[in-house]
Amino acid sequence: MRHFIVGIGSALILLLIMASISWAGTWDFNPNQEAVKHRSDVTSDVQGAGFFMEYTKVNTNNLSMQEYSHGSGTMDFADVLYDEQKTTHASTYIYWMDYNTGQWTRKYPGASSAITYTRQYDNVQSPTNFAYGTGWYASNPVTYNSLLKDKNVAKSYQESASMHRQVEYARALKGDIAVDMNCTAPTATVGGKGSISMKIDDDVTQGTLHIGELLSMPMTNTMTPKFKTKQGWKDPIIEIDNNYIGNFQVQKTMKLEISKSAPSWMEDWLPCCGGGFFDIPSYNFDKERGSQKGIFDCTCRNTSISTMKPAWNTSMAQFPTEKYKYVP
Repeated sequence: MRHFIVGIGSALILLLIMASISWAGTWDFNPNQEAVKHRSDVTSDVQGAGFFMEYTKVNTNNLSMQEYSHGSGTMDFADVLYDEQKTTHASTYIYWMDYNTGQWTRKYPGASSAITYTRQYDNVQSPTNFAYGTGWYASNPVTYNSLLKDKNVAKSYQESASMHRQVEYARALKGDIAVDMNCTAPTATVGGKGSISMKIDDDVTQGTLHIGELLSMPMTNTMTPKFKTKQGWKDPIIEIDNNYIGNFQVQKTMKLEISKSAPSWMEDWLPCCGGGFFDIPSYNFDKERGSQKGIFDCTCRNTSISTMKPAWNTSMAQFPTEKYKYVP
């Protein structure tokens, strides 16, 4: 067999702005995954000789990441995993005055979550024997002769995007991989963002390497669950399918960002409605209207008076006398 070594370096960075996916719905979520607020941090550092198998999968309601690897021989690898469901789609809602109707509108903005994963490895495959217990297998050791496999899959369901990297049947594997995913929902006034990235640096000896990326067309019929009809997968926006067989040194960076715009408002900085300022609907009135509230409840006057030097006797006239006039 003819042996060859090829070095490959590439980068793909894409920025999309899509108003059509500004708001999340049940059709955008990780199928069968409820949004449960949590945070998880896992670190590991492994060195040894023998056989190993590792499987890790983490889910939020709109993201997922899977790591799977196995093989026999001499192993040296370490990884760091973080995932967090920051908010849930039903934990908060927002109000805004719709630009087209002029009416107050209430809507759930969607959930926010993040997953990051980094892994470094320097593994060399070889057969290994292991004697189990004190019985028959003590004198007849079990032989493991497993070629190396290492697989990573990252999916962002709301963005309809996925990235995949897989090494199989390798005699040796050295390198590192980094995965970063973030899904931040928009608010009433600030746009959200969805991002997914995968950075790969692999040195594969006598094995296969597959790298792929898929960005499908977002759904337009929001009444039909995407995962049931597979709508949007027929003609994807991005489809990458790279395969290498043999001895390869590959560096590749893939990054995808999608902007989720905030709603269009029909109001000035001081919103008005028929019932008055304090009748404006809000999930958290003091937080959302705190900068405007003082004008209507007169607390801004008290705050201003408290800062005056010398101290202002509020029982005196509103207009400053000679005592309070500003002298440069």
